[in-house]
Amino acid sequence: MKVNTTLERFGNHGYGRQEGGFESASVVLPVINEVSSLYQTIDTILEYVGESIREVIIVVCHKTTAESLSACNELGERYVGQIRVIQQKLPFLGGALREGLLAAGGSHVIVMFSDGESDPRSVGDLISEARRKPEAIISASRWLKENSFDGYPVGKKLLNYLFQKAFSLLYGGNITDFTFGYRIYPVQLIHAIEWKEMGHSFVLESILKPMRLKVNVIEIPSAWKARSEGESQVKPYMYLRYLWIGLKIRITQRIPFKSNTLSK
Repeated sequence: MKVNTTLERFGNHGYGRQEGGFESASVVLPVINEVSSLYQTIDTILEYVGESIREVIIVVCHKTTAESLSACNELGERYVGQIRVIQQKLPFLGGALREGLLAAGGSHVIVMFSDGESDPRSVGDLISEARRKPEAIISASRWLKENSFDGYPVGKKLLNYLFQKAFSLLYGGNITDFTFGYRIYPVQLIHAIEWKEMGHSFVLESILKPMRLKVNVIEIPSAWKARSEGESQVKPYMYLRYLWIGLKIRITQRIPFKSNTLSK
């Protein structure tokens, strides 16, 4: 299939009208060392928007702690038929997210995190906007409202702000938050794009490649709160990878697509 055909279908949002709108959402949650925040995240989602959730896909790996695995099993018993636990095979956070995204059975899939940094109360807002614009990516932003950061160091917040501004200029859009990674996608789009990143930089790849294809990205405000348990897996050197990936995707003339998708 030619890239320009795909661009027409995604960029002009034709597939959303032709093949139906929002039906249900799968939620992808990578888990390593979270327990109480994992319970809170899943309980909140299923209590408030459970009728719209097809499944919660918990992605675990060899580093997932015994306490977290026990919590996953208990949640599976509490919400029978709504929780799926899968073992990731691809490495790192990006690998976990990619496997969870590709396993989604809903018409749309939500990426969020089990450490409490992504506010589960915003899931309802993501879904409401996806119902209105099912062909778009709906992305949560920490920069649309004041005081959306809780426990974020001042120096790191300034660097984050400068990074977002630089990439907004580089990509010529109105996006305010490229790196939060709290989003809802049409599943069809996830399967169409050839993803490359395995690490935390997948969070950036998964918004920049759709933007290069002129997929509509709509932001909603949401809050960020520092994790209260476990250890962050983000290391300073990862930000250099962010910069490299951002520049690489920007100068790429053609985004690779899987040849067997969207060819019908």
